[in-house]
Amino acid sequence: MMQRNLHQLTNQQFDLLIIGGGIYGACVAWDAAQRGLAVALIEQNDFGSATSANSLKFIHGGLRYLQDGRLPLVRRMTLERKNWLRIAPHLVRPMPILVPALPKLSRSRLALGMALQLNNWIGFDRNRGMAAAQWIGNGRLLNRTCYQEQAGWISPQATGAALWYDAQMLNSERLLLSFILAAASQGAAVANYVQATDFVGGGRLTGVTAVDTLTHQPLEIHANVVINCAGAWTDELLNPLKPNSRKPHPPSLALNLVTHRLPPQATIGVISPSGQMLFIAPWGDVSLIGTWHKPFIGHPRDLSLTQDLIQSCLDDVNAAYPPANLSRADIRQIHTGFLPAHTKGDPVRLLREGTIYDHGRDGTPSLLTVLGVKYTTARWLAQQAVDLALRKLGRAPVPCRTAHTPLPGGDMPDFVSFLEEALATRPSTITDSSMRHLATTYGTLYPQLLTYLTENPALGEPVTADSPVIKAEIIHAIRHDMAQTLSDVVMRRTALGAAGLPDAATLHTCARLMAAELGWNETHYRQEIETTLAQSPISNLQSLLPTGTP
Repeated sequence: MMQRNLHQLTNQQFDLLIIGGGIYGACVAWDAAQRGLAVALIEQNDFGSATSANSLKFIHGGLRYLQDGRLPLVRRMTLERKNWLRIAPHLVRPMPILVPALPKLSRSRLALGMALQLNNWIGFDRNRGMAAAQWIGNGRLLNRTCYQEQAGWISPQATGAALWYDAQMLNSERLLLSFILAAASQGAAVANYVQATDFVGGGRLTGVTAVDTLTHQPLEIHANVVINCAGAWTDELLNPLKPNSRKPHPPSLALNLVTHRLPPQATIGVISPSGQMLFIAPWGDVSLIGTWHKPFIGHPRDLSLTQDLIQSCLDDVNAAYPPANLSRADIRQIHTGFLPAHTKGDPVRLLREGTIYDHGRDGTPSLLTVLGVKYTTARWLAQQAVDLALRKLGRAPVPCRTAHTPLPGGDMPDFVSFLEEALATRPSTITDSSMRHLATTYGTLYPQLLTYLTENPALGEPVTADSPVIKAEIIHAIRHDMAQTLSDVVMRRTALGAAGLPDAATLHTCARLMAAELGWNETHYRQEIETTLAQSPISNLQSLLPTGTP
């Protein structure tokens, strides 16, 4: 259980303070807490509410980096994919991916076949010690007929396709939160809606000043080492430091679309008119499409999506995959985020392998900045950051165990048999669909949700008739998962807003449950509804849709 204990934050001397509650900050917190450090983590909004919310849900094995000859990176990502499948078997699953073979030599059947064979060899031990449900199959070539069956369409130029397997996150928000829950279970003090405003101390930082953005209460948090995982807010965070402090990498804009479910049965790669590889990934009853990478100048809070930008994305998809035939009215959600690039400019060159910058080079030895692009490498980069922090603290090395320690809910030998048992023993008041959802989302922790039914049997009811999410999840989000706002609940603690903003009836059902639990008055109740509508990217999308779109 996570408690938002601001008294602990301000009255304890921490070994490590992490600023930023995205996937990189969450992984650092879990690793550091597991190694016995006194850890604090603060996030200026809600955990995972910024760039980490923008994802195609991929856990990559790195096959695409073979074309650059980066074999060590491919091996690293292959190992990390295995780690994610191991520590969260309920939330990460193998996923087939297809890309077309074309007459161009670099995309020919010969070139793709060689790449698949090399990738199979690099990942020779990818299934060792893994349950069968988590196995990653060998890549192979498909003929035109097999490719068309999977993709629902085939380009006249395609001579077939390359098939390989990576992994997909079923719920990236719950996966990220699991790291923070794990850190809190090891004693870490974590708090959302706490914004760092300045550093305390000179060259040797001793902590930060901060503000509780919910109450505007000023805070001061003391730590021996500060790790900046603020992502796109890195420059703003570092500005109070001396002028020669380096701002490591400029942010670039990443954009993904969520649409109704398109024909492909597997994830497919398609090539836009500009030559960019885009992926169309089935995810539940929607398709995830992306990722577009664009240069960006300005502050992240000033991002404004334009009709031209969205239309250009739709034009890319429709040209690369004509059966899509998408218009702006087909978009359920737009996800945006900011990723570090090597330099400003177009085309964007992402910092794909991530980096740790030691500000000791600038005269601030107790400050580190961690920058990364992918979920896949977040755990590994966190391991390197904690190794460095231990050295800065003068501590003896402590082995990292996050590659093998299951996340909360992931301690099961085999997910398939676990799910079968959960369905066989489900209470009669829980539907089969809801039971499957609970077991998949919460893993071995799902019985915690069932305890609420003894308090009020009605909490076992679905929030809406067409959703497996039950009302107990709303209460659990508040009592156990540090949800503070309606937006926290519908967009990140539950799957209600995973594929777009829920309808008004769903928002009001959730708000009523939260109001009863938290003592909201009518004014607060209405404000939460309005704020959720205003904060959601889908609300910004509405202004870009044609007049009359529902």
